[in-house]
Amino acid sequence: MATNVDSEKNPKNYSCQHHARNLLKALNESRKLPSLCDIIVLIDKTEIPAQKSVLSAASQYFRAYFSYEVKTESLKTERVRVDLTPLEISIATFQDILDYIYTAEITLSTDNIQDLFQASDLLLMSDLKNLCCEYLEHCISPVNCVGIREFTARFASPWVHFKATQYLDKNFREVSNGEEFLGLDVDSVREILIRDELNVRGESELPIVQCILQWYRYNRQERENDLTDLLINCVRASRLTEDCFTTLRYEDCGQLNITEFLRNLQSHPRLDEPRGTTAVIVVCGGEGYVSRNEDTEVEVKPCLRCVKLYKNNSVKVGKWIELTPMLTPRSSHGLVEVGGLIYAIGGRDNTCRLLNSGEKYNPKTNEWTVIAPMNHARVGFGLVAIDHNIYAIGGSNDMTDPMTSMEVYNTFSNEWQSLPDITMKKVWSTYAAVDKKIYVIAGGIIGKFYEAVECFDSRTQTWTSVSPMRERRCDARAVAVDDDIYVFGGFRRIECPSAMHSGHSLKFCGAEVYSTTNDYWVPISKRGLEPGMCIMHDKSHVEGTVYDGNEILAIGDLDIGTGSDCIRGFDRYVNEWRTVVQNQPPNQRCYQCCLLNIPNSTFAKVLKQQASTPT
Repeated sequence: MATNVDSEKNPKNYSCQHHARNLLKALNESRKLPSLCDIIVLIDKTEIPAQKSVLSAASQYFRAYFSYEVKTESLKTERVRVDLTPLEISIATFQDILDYIYTAEITLSTDNIQDLFQASDLLLMSDLKNLCCEYLEHCISPVNCVGIREFTARFASPWVHFKATQYLDKNFREVSNGEEFLGLDVDSVREILIRDELNVRGESELPIVQCILQWYRYNRQERENDLTDLLINCVRASRLTEDCFTTLRYEDCGQLNITEFLRNLQSHPRLDEPRGTTAVIVVCGGEGYVSRNEDTEVEVKPCLRCVKLYKNNSVKVGKWIELTPMLTPRSSHGLVEVGGLIYAIGGRDNTCRLLNSGEKYNPKTNEWTVIAPMNHARVGFGLVAIDHNIYAIGGSNDMTDPMTSMEVYNTFSNEWQSLPDITMKKVWSTYAAVDKKIYVIAGGIIGKFYEAVECFDSRTQTWTSVSPMRERRCDARAVAVDDDIYVFGGFRRIECPSAMHSGHSLKFCGAEVYSTTNDYWVPISKRGLEPGMCIMHDKSHVEGTVYDGNEILAIGDLDIGTGSDCIRGFDRYVNEWRTVVQNQPPNQRCYQCCLLNIPNSTFAKVLKQQASTPT
């Protein structure tokens, strides 16, 4: 057969997108034919035919089971019988799992979630267990929060356990009124009530005392001896006010005089730190002058600072609080918050050495610890968190040539794993995650800026292209809000956006919002003004953007014409900005930033230390 000579020299790989689904469909049909099944799964004398190779591919439990049987040469009969009765997996549950193995589809509900979760854990089916975790995470409420927290601790699901604990801390009053909490044993109640992070909505310990009394009255006879134990070990008596004693005066506590007992606790002074957390903006690393004299010499900084956020406009000059600096000075690094911890990864140090190292900050202890290094050193890259995984995307490893590699870090296993490369070479893009998908937005290479947007689906580990931005740009900042992505700032040449950029002057780009549901971009415009970043001007530089649940916060050197702000809040419903914090962190720029809920106990310790330290 005649062929084109050029095509012979350049072979091309082809892939059928429907092959895997069609293969599963055919296998699902074949398992209904006894002649094509080579094993019998036995559950309480019920025989379920299946195929050894398919079960082995889907479950490490079956793979290990069959491998062991082969080694012991016990598989000599025509059909192998696998008895799952000792695992206490019901027939209905295993049928659901079998359907999932052959179709990749499953229906989860409150009726079957616990059985399927436990079975997937026993059969070592991590993908099914992850789906169960995802379902549980979306189900957390005051009614089931305590149960999910205990269940996930028992079955080694640390991320859902963290989310349930976080929900408990934030919604303590509602959760403590529920049947699940009132039914806990004394050890479980004590473990919860000693937590620093519990939100008691104020400085008073009254909610903790009332919670203990309510739990005690739920079963007086069996909990009589536990009441004083919980009061002694859980109540921070020094934080009780006179109003608390007035409220508790007429509480029914059996033989115990509650006010007298608590006043006696107060007479034994101890250091009782405040409970709860405070939302802060954290700025990390970057550059600054070597000395405070603002001379010409600049160095990379290890500093970590935070500023408290206020919901009203009464306080505009924030107090920047010094936290423990990083172990390594970093600039052009990545920074994300995961599970209440901050992760600083990559970048460059004071010697311009590119870094693959990383470290994490624990706000409870105000300390940094080293984590496993990336496979590649990077600057100008993306660092995005999805659940307990941190994705490092693209960037550069020699300050010029863009990288296409991507890797993911598991915060629980402390390990990095390589992922499929990004399809387009570019640096200084901006990144956001929605529905477990990562969007790589705009960016550029030397002499050229892009408006292109690529999407990585973390479930399927595949890349696709989506609608491009209206205005190409480099070094912008993005933040996800529900199903939308807001992009602020960045720069482009002062020429037609669709033309090649050859000029030298740069323009501060207007803000745009992307609908991941409808796949289109629209500009954000203030009423009656040109589309753009509202009242911010070309001298502005956005270091980061976060969403606090109410406002989008832009952080950086934000020129508003009459002066500059450090943090501005954007109300997306009325399309208006407000000043949140005016003053910049001292002698720090080009930093990375994120939102963090820092324990009030840490705040109190740090402020006390700094007050006693001479400046």
